[in-house]
Amino acid sequence: MTLVPDYIRARSVAEAAEALRAAEGGGILVAGGTIIASLINQHLAEPSTLIDISPIETMKSIRVQGDGKVELGALVTHEQVRRSAEIHRHLPLMAEIAKDISSWRLRNRGTLGGSICTIGGQGDPATGLIALGAQLVLSRGHEQRTIPIESFYKDGFSLDLSEDEILESVIVPPMPPNARFAFGKEGPRNAMDWTQLTVSVVFTETRGCIETIRIGVNGAAATALRARGAEAALTGVAVDTIDWRSALAALAAEISPETDLVYSADFKRHLVGVLLKRAITKALGTTPHQENIV
Repeated sequence: MTLVPDYIRARSVAEAAEALRAAEGGGILVAGGTIIASLINQHLAEPSTLIDISPIETMKSIRVQGDGKVELGALVTHEQVRRSAEIHRHLPLMAEIAKDISSWRLRNRGTLGGSICTIGGQGDPATGLIALGAQLVLSRGHEQRTIPIESFYKDGFSLDLSEDEILESVIVPPMPPNARFAFGKEGPRNAMDWTQLTVSVVFTETRGCIETIRIGVNGAAATALRARGAEAALTGVAVDTIDWRSALAALAAEISPETDLVYSADFKRHLVGVLLKRAITKALGTTPHQENIV
């Protein structure tokens, strides 16, 4: 046990990756510190080295690429997402999610990357990014790889992330001009609780039928997940005659909630279905995303 960990202030992704390698598995990255500080205080994390990546300016920007994709640095804060004009224009779902994340103080400190990399089936942004088809850019400094966000979560205890890799940025493809979207969240309080269930949906509609759909869920399994079974049950279905019994049964079959001090597993399973139905109903009652239409 290390009572006082070493402290390294990294100024580039390459420096941070090198510090992780030197720590030989004992290093933890810290930026906003909203999650790490709590884990250390509860003795759930005992790092030998704290690697501060907050000085890395290249990971703090929101940039719209020429092909319409949006690149969010891993150090972008939730408050940046909430306030960004580019996010409101190109990824309004993420702006909707950001406004209900925790408290004002934590939105100012907490980062998108920190939320994504937290193991344990919590965190609102992951559901939206899954529904939007986001890709994660993982870096060792001079070497990068890109993976879909839904494949990042191996299980409740591990991520597809090597000891010397860093989540550098998130790439989100442009939303289709006719995309509908919504986010739903349920818990004992709107913020500041670990027990939260979240659902995000993004779908397109053609001639009154759901053409494509992606669903992100968190809080109902060991990790955030893409609800492929529910997507399959809803694809091609007329929006005014959705067979909710079949869709919710498909959803229930692919989640595995656990009982905690607030909700039972059965009640969580029920709530996730309610959230999915609410989200799709809400999306159908809103104007489709028309960013590319003058």
